[in-house]
This record gives sequence, C-alpha cells and structure tokens, in this order.
Amino acid sequence: MPNLYESILHAFEPILEEKKFKIGTAVHQPNITCNHLFQVQSGLLRAYYYKEGKDITAHFALENGSITAPDSFISRRKSKYTIEALEDSNVLAIEHSRLEKYLVDRPELEHLARKYTEFIFMELLERLEGLVFLTAKEKYHLLIKDNPTIIQRVNLGHIASYLNITQETLSRVRKMAI
Repeated sequence: MPNLYESILHAFEPILEEKKFKIGTAVHQPNITCNHLFQVQSGLLRAYYYKEGKDITAHFALENGSITAPDSFISRRKSKYTIEALEDSNVLAIEHSRLEKYLVDRPELEHLARKYTEFIFMELLERLEGLVFLTAKEKYHLLIKDNPTIIQRVNLGHIASYLNITQETLSRVRKMAI
C-alpha cells in the first residue's frame, strides 16, 4: 500500500488542498452532501453515525489513511455520517468535482484511481467479514496488529463501537491480552 498511496499523492498533487483540523472539529456534518475525500498526513479522524441514539463508529483514519462519508461522496446525496478530528490533524483534501474533472482530463490516471478504490474496497470487505465471522478477541487483536497505537489514541467507547462489542467485552478482551 505505501507505494500505491505515494503514487496517488504524487499523481493527484495538483488538486490536493492542505487542511488543518483542531481536535474536536467536525470535518463533515450529517445531513449534507460530503464533497471531500481526506488523506490523513498526521493526526486521527473518525467517521460515525447515530442509530437508535447510539454513536456508532464506522471508520478511523490514521496517518496515511483515507476517510470520507462514502454514502454521500459517491452517490452525491446527504450523508448520515459525521467525521470528526480526534487529534489535531493535517490532511490533504480532494474535492469531488475537481477529482471528477481531473480524471476526465487525465484518463491515464483512471487505472491508478481504480487500483486505489480496489484497495479501499478490500479493506472494507475484510472489516465486514471480521465483524461477521471473528470473535471479539480476534477483532481486537486484528485492530491492534493493523493499528498498534490506536488504543493510546482513541476513546475505548469508540473502539468498542467500531468492533461492534460492548465496552465490558472490550475490557475483558484487553485484560486477557495483557
């Protein structure tokens, strides 16, 4: 992935806009169309939504990660997601209409964009399969393997929500891991 990520940053540099978000900033609000895809350079962003009054974490983006409100960025409809900065964050933002025009003007980049989209799709598929087929302990260990610093950086309630387990279960799993 590092080579692909670097290739994307290089190829799309002319349309990348640097943005800085302070901790606690709502990068995207629900009920509006999400116009940006964010590439995290430093910091940490979280996408979440509310269901039956509960805050459900859908995605974390740490350094070199991507995040958007996919229900909106792709379909151009209002989103249910909020994206917030969990740390002071520096990101590169790609605005949807600029991305579309850039790809029309440079069809040779379609292959690279497709490869990146395929990579993101496979990450999402692995996450979905993990939610369905893995135990709480397995989900936790996979999260730590893929993101070793996340436990020190993210509220445990957000992590439990992301793993689709209770905070009590997360506490038990963490105690067994020590």
